[in-house]
Amino acid sequence: MSRMSLGDASLTNILARQGADLRAQVSRASQEVTTERHVDIGQALRGDYSPLLAVDASLARLQSYASTTTEAASLTAAQQAALGSIGAHALEATGGLLRARDFTTAAQVDTLAADLHNKLAGVMGLLNSQVAGRSIFAGVATDTAPMGQTQDLLTALTTAVAGATTAGQVASAVTTWFSDPGGFQAFYQGGTSLAPVAIAPGESADLSTTALDPAIRDTLAGFAMAALLDRGVLAGLPDERALLAQRGGEALLSAGEGRIALAARIGTVEAQIEDARTRNSTEATALGILRSDTGSVDPYEASTRLENARAQLESLYLVTARVSRLSLVDYLR
Repeated sequence: MSRMSLGDASLTNILARQGADLRAQVSRASQEVTTERHVDIGQALRGDYSPLLAVDASLARLQSYASTTTEAASLTAAQQAALGSIGAHALEATGGLLRARDFTTAAQVDTLAADLHNKLAGVMGLLNSQVAGRSIFAGVATDTAPMGQTQDLLTALTTAVAGATTAGQVASAVTTWFSDPGGFQAFYQGGTSLAPVAIAPGESADLSTTALDPAIRDTLAGFAMAALLDRGVLAGLPDERALLAQRGGEALLSAGEGRIALAARIGTVEAQIEDARTRNSTEATALGILRSDTGSVDPYEASTRLENARAQLESLYLVTARVSRLSLVDYLR
C-alpha cells in the first residue's frame, strides 16, 4: 500500500497553500478585468486616501449646490411666470380704465369696476402662488400666503378713503395706504426677504423679492383704485367715479416700468442660476471621471495577471496530481 512520509505531508500542505493563494489571485484578477476597478482601493492608493476623500468632499458639496440651484431656479421661474400674468392683467385693464372719462353712461363704469374687482382678486391669487408647496412671494414665511382675502383688502381701503369726495382724494388715500407701514405692509402676511442663497463656490443668488416690492405694491394700488368703485366709493358722483377709474389706469401704466425692471432683475438671477448649474454640473462630471480613474485598473495589466495566475494554477494542479500518484514502488524506480 502507499505510504506518505512527513516530507510528503509538508509538500502537500505547501501545495494546498499555493493553490489557495493562486485561486484568490485568479478570482481577484477576474473581478478586476470584469469591473475594470481595483478590488482593494487601499492597496492601489498605497494607503493614502486623501486624494479620494478630497474628490468625494467636492462631489458632496456640488450635490448640495445642485439641490439649492434647482429650488432657486423653480422659485425664480414661478415668480417670473406670475409677474408675466400680472402684467397681462394690467395691460388688459389699462386701456379700458384710461378711456373711462369717455364713457357715456354710469353703467359702463360700474361694469368696468366689477371687472377690475375680479382682476384684483386674480392678481392677489397670483401673488399667493406656490411651487413645491412653498409660497413664492412670502419671503422666509414659505408656508404662508402673503396676501389675505381681496374683500379684506378692499374693506381696509374703504375705511382709508372714508370721507373722500373726489377722485383725487380717493387716489391719494389709496396711494398713502399702500405706502404706509400700518397699511399694506400690515396687511401683508408673509415674512422678511429670503437671504442670498449659495449656488456655487463663492457665489450667491438674490431671492429677496416679496409681495412688498414697490412694483407689486404700485400695481395693486392701481387695481384697487378701480376695484373700490365696485364697493360704492364716490356713489352718486358719476364724473368723479369715471375720473377715479382713469386714475387707476394711470397708476397701472406708471407701475409698468417698475414691473419690467423687477422682471429684468429676476431674469438676471435666473440666468445666474442657470450658469452656476451648468458650471457645477461640468465640474461634477469631471470629478466623477477623476474618481472613477482613481480606482480603475489597466485592463491589459489585469488580463496579464489573470493569465499568469491561471497558468501557474494549472501548473500547480499538474504537480499536485503527480505528487498524489506517488507510491513506494514509483519512488524506488
